[in-house]
Amino acid sequence: MEPCHISQFLEKAVPKLPSLQITDVKDFIQMKLPPRETILSPWLPTQGLAMIYAPRGVGKTHIALGIAYAVASNTPFLGWQPMRARGVLYLDGEMPAALMQERLSALIKTELLAPFKLITPDLQKNAMPDLASYKDQAILELYLKDIDLIIVDNISTLCRHTKENEADAWIPVQDWVLNMRASGKSVLFIHHADKGGNQRGTSRREDILDTVIVLKRPENYKAKDGAVFEIHFEKAREGTAGLRYKETTQR
Repeated sequence: MEPCHISQFLEKAVPKLPSLQITDVKDFIQMKLPPRETILSPWLPTQGLAMIYAPRGVGKTHIALGIAYAVASNTPFLGWQPMRARGVLYLDGEMPAALMQERLSALIKTELLAPFKLITPDLQKNAMPDLASYKDQAILELYLKDIDLIIVDNISTLCRHTKENEADAWIPVQDWVLNMRASGKSVLFIHHADKGGNQRGTSRREDILDTVIVLKRPENYKAKDGAVFEIHFEKAREGTAGLRYKETTQR
């Protein structure tokens, strides 16, 4: 009987683990990596990860739909300019279908030059996907062909199996976001602000993001002014020149 080497024993006793790609820094520097292009100038690049948050009723969905339409039609929005038309998947977590139809009908005035896809609750036989579920992430993967930008509106309704104030609960969603970036896609999260005006829940969400934008009412805002908000850039990883500003927009 041949002796059993320890390496043979370990191969049988320990499950095969996934491998890691380790790269020498000298080799890494010499790699010809594809450059990050611009989806929406000056703040949203390809493989970009971003969040827009605001209190209820300020205009989060308005600006999210405007961004989606601008990207799919190659038209400017709020002074932000696409480089070219790109495919968009809009995950709507809460809007009634009739209201979403009304908003999109009012918004879309020119031809769409790239796919603009919508997943909305009222048209589903089952529940909307939960991005905190690895199973639902895999299901969503089937619908991402020709999609460059995924808009998640919003975190509360589409990342349901997380506890907002617990950092570790965000890990499944963070894994998904990093996988999307690795596959060449950009993700824009829409989120609520808390009563203090900060993004609601754990700040861990912001760790991997390139850009964080908050929408605020002007200091002298009055209800008769209608839907007016300021755009504040809180984080801009791609470079801060020209990105930290505020702009008032009427919708």
